[in-house]
Amino acid sequence: MKTTVNRVLNLLLWLNLCALGGTGLLLAFRLPPGSRGGAGLSALGLNRHEWGDWHTWMGYGFLSLIVLHLALHWRWFWQVAARKRSWPLLLGLGAGLVLLLLLVLQPVSRPGEGDRGKAHPREHR
Repeated sequence: MKTTVNRVLNLLLWLNLCALGGTGLLLAFRLPPGSRGGAGLSALGLNRHEWGDWHTWMGYGFLSLIVLHLALHWRWFWQVAARKRSWPLLLGLGAGLVLLLLLVLQPVSRPGEGDRGKAHPREHR
């Protein structure tokens, strides 16, 4: 039973990773920023914004599957990865969580707030 669960989980992780990569490349190269405007480009009937929504939700799914994978293999971490010392494993997990929190808790602002006089990265003066 455990082997079947691991195989299904690994398959779902692989398919989700491929879908994330595919949608990311589609957004970057086939439907680049600005393609929604005048050109009205779409792929399989979805525009850039709609593909971005799919990409985001697949990312949430991937994160959920990774958390499940780590939970199912927690024993391996302690037996193999932290065999002699647990601090490198704990340091790596802690650094990852700090990075996640730093990005999630970043302050946000509207365009024009706090950047007076600065040109937009794509704006030419």
